[in-house]
Amino acid sequence: MISVSIPGWGDLDIEYLVTDYNGTCAFDGKLKDGVKEMLEKVSRYTKVFIITADTYDNIDNETDILGFKVLKVKKENSGAEKAKIVRELGPEKVVAIGNGANDALMLREAALGICVFGEEGCANALLKEADIFVTDILYAISIILHPERLIATLRD
Repeated sequence: MISVSIPGWGDLDIEYLVTDYNGTCAFDGKLKDGVKEMLEKVSRYTKVFIITADTYDNIDNETDILGFKVLKVKKENSGAEKAKIVRELGPEKVVAIGNGANDALMLREAALGICVFGEEGCANALLKEADIFVTDILYAISIILHPERLIATLRD
């Protein structure tokens, strides 16, 4: 678990990292360089879930994500399914990372929501729900691994 007390924002005890796959961890269906290693690092402290609607229909062939819990949701109504997973884990213990409109509800539910504006951009709906906005998934994971960065960004 990763714990941090953020002045004016509250205490955060992160047990789960829930991240979108395509557009967030992957580009054109392939895991981005360095993401596996960062997920392995953060998995020492949190349980990692990769959630995907499998836009490219290739998640079952992606060997780089072996060892992580991968949850496939239906393409239809995927946003609601992603949010349901966060609720089932206990939203107060979840940090969620995403870039698409179907990630907005997931970020709203989570104790901490991080929006990644990557090569595919990000959906406006997500910007409204995120607590933090970054330009790369590696930065998002790094912030979690170094909770003092959360204090610097979120404190009142």
